[in-house]
Amino acid sequence: MNMFRNLFKPSLQLSDLDVSENKRIIKEALRSLNCTGDWQKDGNDIIVRFDFQSGHFGIFISAQHPQIELSFLYFGEAKMEEINLVRHVCNQFNINSDGPRFAYSVNEETNVIDLHIMTTLLLDQYRAKDILSLAMQNCFAWQNAFIRNFNEVRSDARNIGTADVERTLKDAGRELFLLREMELTTQETVPGWRHDEATAATLSQWMVRAFGMADAVFSELTIVTDKVMCLDDSTAIANYNLSDALIADNSFVRQKAMLDLVFFLPSHPTKRRRMMFSLQQADSCENILYYQVVATLLPLNISADISFHSQETQVQSRSILLAYDLRSAKQFHDEFVYMWKEAKSKMANGEQKQLTDEQLLIANIVNINTAEYIYRGKVLYRQKRYYEAVAYLENVYKRLQLDFHKLKKRERETFFDVAFWVGFCYNALHQYERAHYYLAYSAQSNSIEQIETYVNCLVNMGDFRTFMQIGEQINRYVEIANDYEEGENPMPQSFLNFLQRRKAYMLIKTMQLDEAEDFLRNMLDSPENKEFALSQLAHIQQLREKEKEKEEGREGENTPKIE
Repeated sequence: MNMFRNLFKPSLQLSDLDVSENKRIIKEALRSLNCTGDWQKDGNDIIVRFDFQSGHFGIFISAQHPQIELSFLYFGEAKMEEINLVRHVCNQFNINSDGPRFAYSVNEETNVIDLHIMTTLLLDQYRAKDILSLAMQNCFAWQNAFIRNFNEVRSDARNIGTADVERTLKDAGRELFLLREMELTTQETVPGWRHDEATAATLSQWMVRAFGMADAVFSELTIVTDKVMCLDDSTAIANYNLSDALIADNSFVRQKAMLDLVFFLPSHPTKRRRMMFSLQQADSCENILYYQVVATLLPLNISADISFHSQETQVQSRSILLAYDLRSAKQFHDEFVYMWKEAKSKMANGEQKQLTDEQLLIANIVNINTAEYIYRGKVLYRQKRYYEAVAYLENVYKRLQLDFHKLKKRERETFFDVAFWVGFCYNALHQYERAHYYLAYSAQSNSIEQIETYVNCLVNMGDFRTFMQIGEQINRYVEIANDYEEGENPMPQSFLNFLQRRKAYMLIKTMQLDEAEDFLRNMLDSPENKEFALSQLAHIQQLREKEKEKEEGREGENTPKIE
């Protein structure tokens, strides 16, 4: 009945919602919610504080606008030394929430950080109770989500040994601002430096970086947009820029497009291969247009010279996010040169401590072209634009490798970092063999991230060396643990858990099911690994049932039929 009554009530007029009217509406709503308000006047504005379901709330009624502000005060607290973590989590929630705002204040008496939630509401006299009740219930839900996320960030910060997560992200954001794709216009480059520079996302580059096919011979390309266009010139196909299907005049002209590529490979020169492309506009940000490329290499049919287990009979697919930068090459280059010269100046004046992380990366690099390529590759790497990043970083690797015997300690450290970044990119692009070449340096690294990436690469390849590498790392973990008191091991327990899970996965992948089952049963004693172990034990049982069904099927085929 109330629903029908509401249909005939007068519409809300914002001009009627002044301070006195909002106060009247809120008083009635609080009375209906059995809440007692403590009212205070602040100039022309009014503040009321009250408790609701053990939560401390406040409402600010402004004389400047009809909306009111609901605040959930002191919903949590943190230690002063965790202020950077609090700031980071607040920023993340403020970015991702569509209404509430998260803030903190410092209590100087107790030296703790208090946490608060604020949200803006528009009330009317008929629904004020329901609006307030729902908003406060939502505040409790946000409280639980915030505390859960904060605890996760706190744990991660302890594992990586930093309390300033926001500073790390800020430095990464600064690098993203400094550089994108650009041409070197004022410096001479060494011979061979430019031959594979990523000036465009061409089909020939795509084939090499996404599928490792450097010797593809292009035959036909069909481009399906608002119309259908066909290319049959191999050079034109090789130089076709993928962004041309979606972007023109520095803006998207359509949301999606399709490509159909026909080509040949020297391994089977008489067999036509086809690759289907789906290009889709993605979310964009300032000065960058993102688009997703999904390419599927269709399999060959089984024949006398192509067996069932051949790689050519398997469907291969890649999904990669590409980006089209709108800022000019000169803008990026001028900004980089300024930063590079400032880093050199600080080094010359003995002001190393004033260098930012981005300046430290290039301060010891003598060649400006090499330094610029490191920046350009690293910014794309951090942006997860691995397809584009690998072109720059691989050039840096090759250049530093030629001069490795001349490199100083800091430059050699940069060389190994670059090798890891290149390997990480190829691993993300499913080019595992190429990734392994670069990640092999990481086997004896002190970086847990690098070791885990190297192990993942071995697992992705299905390489038997995975077991040896995991065994070596577990022994290394135990040796280090023996040198420290309990709880002081610099290598976290999560690293050992990772190695154990990877070993179990690899045992199952290679169908060593008995060994995998014994190993997983031992992992059940670990709370962190119990859920994983149970799921994998169930998976082993399914695999055994499938094997049993196959064996029974084969036995049935061999049984003579009685007519």
